[in-house]
Amino acid sequence: MDFRLKRLVITLIVAFATMAPVCVLSGGESSTTTSTITLAPGALIEVIGEYAEVRVHRVSSNTLDLKVTFHNGEFVDFYTQSLSPEPSSHFVISAKTGGSGSKSANSIIELGIPAGMQLAVETTNRSITVDSATLASASLTTTDGKISVTNASGDYDLSTTNSEVIVQSVDGNVNISTTNARVWFDGVIDAGSSSISTTNGDVAVRLRNGSDVTVSGATHNGAVTIDDGSDGVTKDGDTATLEHQIKNGAATLNITNGPGAIHINPETIAVFDGDS
Repeated sequence: MDFRLKRLVITLIVAFATMAPVCVLSGGESSTTTSTITLAPGALIEVIGEYAEVRVHRVSSNTLDLKVTFHNGEFVDFYTQSLSPEPSSHFVISAKTGGSGSKSANSIIELGIPAGMQLAVETTNRSITVDSATLASASLTTTDGKISVTNASGDYDLSTTNSEVIVQSVDGNVNISTTNARVWFDGVIDAGSSSISTTNGDVAVRLRNGSDVTVSGATHNGAVTIDDGSDGVTKDGDTATLEHQIKNGAATLNITNGPGAIHINPETIAVFDGDS
């Protein structure tokens, strides 16, 4: 065999070995697949979903633990691919609906992620949940699906539409965007720039001990309170603006809303007190 041809064949074999075969599953019943991938420090994990719910938690090892459950699997195309040799520094997971595009075709992608990794999730019409994860950064995007991040650290960019965003017990910068829904934030902000934006929904922010931040914001046709009072709130017709500083105000948090309320450090936030 010609040397150049032999080398090309070897290269193709190595390339295809890093990609799990594309599976178009048959039958309407649920099925599950699992795998474990060794990651390099600070690796990037990308999840590309369509009608796929994504759930993330932390693992103590240096491996990515993957579990995918398919419902109505005949409509789901699924693959995983390492874009670099193991330990992988860039790993891609994809679960997308097949030819019919039926909304009943969906999957649940569960990820156990080691500390210090980067995460990028894009899905549609399903929720994204992160619990007890320690990430360098995370970009989480869905449409018409709830986003929830709890007991976590890292910098988070969160974007959805027509669904609420809940961020609870989080240490790090956050940028939150939704429409026609409420935003609940409970955590520490002590560095960098953070933001919250919604429409037609209330924003409630509880800044935990250790925060060092300047909060500014504006809304219309909605109540605005700081520590359950009006100090720091300015009203002009149906528009209200706020300015609030904790400690030296080293970090910044900007809130835009309207119509809708903004509450900074309210005495109670129903969702955090176990109420619906």
